[in-house]
Amino acid sequence: MDFATTSPRMGAAIRGKTHVSAISFHEDGVHLFVASEDDSRLNMIDCLKGSSDRPAVKFEREGIRLVEATHHNHCVLFSGKGSKSQPAAQRNAIHYLSLYDNKLLRNFRGHSGDVTGISMSPVDDSFITSSTDRTARMWNLEQAGCIAQLELPPSVGSSVHATFDSTGLVFGITAPMAGGAGQVR
Repeated sequence: MDFATTSPRMGAAIRGKTHVSAISFHEDGVHLFVASEDDSRLNMIDCLKGSSDRPAVKFEREGIRLVEATHHNHCVLFSGKGSKSQPAAQRNAIHYLSLYDNKLLRNFRGHSGDVTGISMSPVDDSFITSSTDRTARMWNLEQAGCIAQLELPPSVGSSVHATFDSTGLVFGITAPMAGGAGQVR
């Protein structure tokens, strides 16, 4: 789209009662997944209709902070805030959810700090996560355990973020250096 000749327009405004903490489009462009940390709800928006095609899913126990669409149009990865009474590995798990039948398909445990990012590979079923525990981990939807882990040095701050590029062959990681000395990439 050439914004110099055509101004973008809003297709639909969908009202909500709480702050949105994360959004993720499915690769087909039909579904938009909207997470709200404040009320622990996940909405699936049908972009062709401009409305939600089902009631929001509420996550009482896990909560929801981040959401990432997978290659299946009714499945998402999400991470919540969990309860402080839960062990860290359980509280900081990434969950693989089918919205078609509202079933939790798999939990991915390993981070000891809050999950700060989830990025799905555009070419296969692998995904990368980042956490305040100063690690980035690679996973595959088909197996529960982490397939690779990168530990960042102690001089790195806890605001770590990771993402895949459009080919799925490269990923980038950024984090602040302790004392504001710059970024590790």
